[in-house]
Amino acid sequence: IALRWAAGAAGYGGGQFAAAGTWQVCNAAGTCFVVRPGEDHIIGRNDLPVPKNTISRSQCQIQVSADGTAKVMSCGKPETGYASGGRPWEFLRCYESRQLQNGDLISLDKNDLESAMFTCYVS
Repeated sequence: IALRWAAGAAGYGGGQFAAAGTWQVCNAAGTCFVVRPGEDHIIGRNDLPVPKNTISRSQCQIQVSADGTAKVMSCGKPETGYASGGRPWEFLRCYESRQLQNGDLISLDKNDLESAMFTCYVS
Protein backbone atom coordinates (compact mmCIF):
# COMPACT_ATOMS: atom_id res chain seq x y z
CA ILE A 1 0.00 0.00 0.00
CA ALA A 2 1.39 3.40 -0.94
CA LEU A 3 1.50 5.85 1.96
CA ARG A 4 1.93 9.58 2.07
CA TRP A 5 2.10 12.09 4.89
CA ALA A 6 -1.17 14.06 5.09
CA ALA A 7 0.02 17.24 6.78
CA GLY A 8 -2.68 19.21 8.52
CA ALA A 9 -5.22 16.43 8.37
CA ALA A 10 -7.71 16.45 11.18
CA GLY A 11 -7.75 13.73 13.76
CA TYR A 12 -4.16 12.93 14.75
CA GLY A 13 -2.55 16.11 16.03
CA GLY A 14 -1.79 17.76 12.71
CA GLY A 15 -0.77 14.87 10.48
CA GLN A 16 -1.19 11.20 9.75
CA PHE A 17 -0.24 8.52 7.27
CA ALA A 18 -2.82 7.99 4.54
CA ALA A 19 -3.25 4.97 2.25
CA ALA A 20 -3.45 5.51 -1.51
CA GLY A 21 -7.01 6.32 -2.55
CA THR A 22 -7.57 8.24 0.67
CA TRP A 23 -9.44 11.51 0.19
CA GLN A 24 -9.19 14.76 2.11
CA VAL A 25 -12.06 17.24 1.94
CA CYS A 26 -10.90 20.65 3.18
CA ASN A 27 -12.64 23.96 3.78
CA ALA A 28 -11.06 27.39 3.30
CA ALA A 29 -10.18 27.58 7.02
CA GLY A 30 -7.96 24.51 6.59
CA THR A 31 -10.17 22.01 8.39
CA CYS A 32 -9.92 18.67 6.57
CA PHE A 33 -11.92 15.47 6.81
CA VAL A 34 -10.11 12.28 5.86
CA VAL A 35 -12.16 9.58 4.10
CA ARG A 36 -10.43 6.26 3.48
CA PRO A 37 -11.36 3.52 1.00
CA GLY A 38 -14.56 1.77 2.10
CA GLU A 39 -15.65 4.75 4.25
CA ASP A 40 -18.04 7.66 3.87
CA HIS A 41 -18.40 11.01 5.59
CA ILE A 42 -21.38 13.36 5.93
CA ILE A 43 -20.72 17.11 5.62
CA GLY A 44 -23.24 19.68 6.82
CA ARG A 45 -23.76 23.09 8.36
CA ASN A 46 -21.91 22.23 11.57
CA ASP A 47 -18.73 21.57 9.58
CA LEU A 48 -18.47 25.24 8.61
CA PRO A 49 -16.54 27.87 10.58
CA VAL A 50 -19.86 29.74 10.91
CA PRO A 51 -22.84 27.34 10.71
CA LYS A 52 -25.80 28.48 8.58
CA ASN A 53 -29.38 27.37 9.19
CA THR A 54 -29.99 27.47 5.42
CA ILE A 55 -27.72 24.41 5.04
CA SER A 56 -28.82 20.94 6.16
CA ARG A 57 -27.04 19.22 9.05
CA SER A 58 -26.46 16.40 6.54
CA GLN A 59 -25.99 18.32 3.29
CA CYS A 60 -23.85 15.86 1.34
CA GLN A 61 -21.99 12.60 1.68
CA ILE A 62 -18.51 11.74 0.44
CA GLN A 63 -18.35 8.02 -0.42
CA VAL A 64 -15.01 6.32 -1.13
CA SER A 65 -15.19 2.83 -2.64
CA ALA A 66 -12.75 0.04 -1.79
CA ASP A 67 -10.71 0.87 -4.92
CA GLY A 68 -10.27 4.52 -3.81
CA THR A 69 -12.66 6.15 -6.27
CA ALA A 70 -14.96 8.69 -4.65
CA LYS A 71 -18.26 10.40 -5.26
CA VAL A 72 -20.28 13.15 -3.67
CA MET A 73 -23.99 12.62 -3.12
CA SER A 74 -26.30 15.46 -2.16
CA CYS A 75 -28.56 14.50 0.74
CA GLY A 76 -29.84 17.83 2.05
CA LYS A 77 -32.99 19.72 1.17
CA PRO A 78 -31.02 22.59 -0.46
CA GLU A 79 -28.96 21.71 -3.53
CA THR A 80 -25.23 20.97 -3.18
CA GLY A 81 -22.81 22.76 -5.52
CA TYR A 82 -20.24 20.75 -7.47
CA ALA A 83 -17.52 22.00 -9.85
CA SER A 84 -14.89 19.93 -11.65
CA GLY A 85 -12.00 20.78 -13.97
CA GLY A 86 -12.77 24.48 -14.26
CA ARG A 87 -16.29 23.85 -15.55
CA PRO A 88 -19.25 25.88 -14.26
CA TRP A 89 -20.98 24.91 -11.03
CA GLU A 90 -23.62 22.18 -11.15
CA PHE A 91 -26.25 21.92 -8.42
CA LEU A 92 -27.14 18.46 -7.20
CA ARG A 93 -30.55 17.66 -5.75
CA CYS A 94 -31.06 15.13 -3.00
CA TYR A 95 -29.69 11.68 -4.00
CA GLU A 96 -27.93 13.00 -7.13
CA SER A 97 -24.21 12.21 -7.20
CA ARG A 98 -21.04 12.88 -9.19
CA GLN A 99 -17.72 11.08 -9.27
CA LEU A 100 -14.93 13.13 -7.72
CA GLN A 101 -11.59 13.99 -9.27
CA ASN A 102 -8.59 15.47 -7.48
CA GLY A 103 -9.16 19.21 -6.96
CA ASP A 104 -12.95 19.17 -7.37
CA LEU A 105 -15.00 21.71 -5.43
CA ILE A 106 -18.12 21.18 -3.35
CA SER A 107 -20.24 23.95 -1.87
CA LEU A 108 -22.94 23.45 0.73
CA ASP A 109 -24.53 26.85 -0.05
CA LYS A 110 -25.85 27.42 -3.57
CA ASN A 111 -26.45 31.13 -2.85
CA ASP A 112 -23.02 31.86 -1.33
CA LEU A 113 -20.66 29.29 -2.87
CA GLU A 114 -17.36 30.51 -1.41
CA SER A 115 -18.62 30.72 2.19
CA ALA A 116 -19.29 26.98 2.32
CA MET A 117 -16.78 25.58 -0.16
CA PHE A 118 -14.66 22.44 0.25
CA THR A 119 -11.85 21.18 -1.99
CA CYS A 120 -11.37 17.44 -2.54
CA TYR A 121 -7.87 15.91 -2.69
CA VAL A 122 -6.84 12.30 -3.26
CA SER A 123 -3.53 10.71 -2.27
